[in-house]
Amino acid sequence: MSRRFIALGTVAVAFILTGVWAFKNHQNHTPSMSHNAGHSQGEFPTQGGQATFAALIEIVGLLEEDAGTDWGAVDINGLRDHLLDMHHLMIDTNATQTVIDDRTIRFDIQGSPVSLRSIQRMVPAHAAFIEQSRGWAFVNESKDYGVTLTISVEDTEALDKLTALGFYGFMSLDSHHQAHHYQMALGHSSH
Repeated sequence: MSRRFIALGTVAVAFILTGVWAFKNHQNHTPSMSHNAGHSQGEFPTQGGQATFAALIEIVGLLEEDAGTDWGAVDINGLRDHLLDMHHLMIDTNATQTVIDDRTIRFDIQGSPVSLRSIQRMVPAHAAFIEQSRGWAFVNESKDYGVTLTISVEDTEALDKLTALGFYGFMSLDSHHQAHHYQMALGHSSH
């Protein structure tokens, strides 16, 4: 039993010392230091870590590259709020689907109190976009638990596609999110 405690103590001390070493070495990092020193381009990860942070890095980089950016109108906080809505919609919800007839499907999307507002903002907005781009007919019903979305399509092939995609695949259709995010960052668009 005492050997086990000695082994666990040794491992704990090693972790602590490693953490102290990493902290001290990171403190020595200065703004003039290059993260690319000694490495050829492309050897480092391209993602900024967490997805929301990575999206913000990309958008801010684009804004900085654009000499015409109106920094007085830029709304990064609004974009962050929208990205959080996307996170809650994908991670903190459940969706069921029911085929009503050969051209109609219904998605019932529900979530926790945290994700409820995200569902009620994002689902109708995306449905309106898809209605314009594909001509499908939508009925959104806001519920205490989320949203019921009924979609009527032109043929059974489109219904088969929606059935296979399910709600979350439907939310990815006609990927307009990147352009929408850029417009939000510029202060030209809301949720």
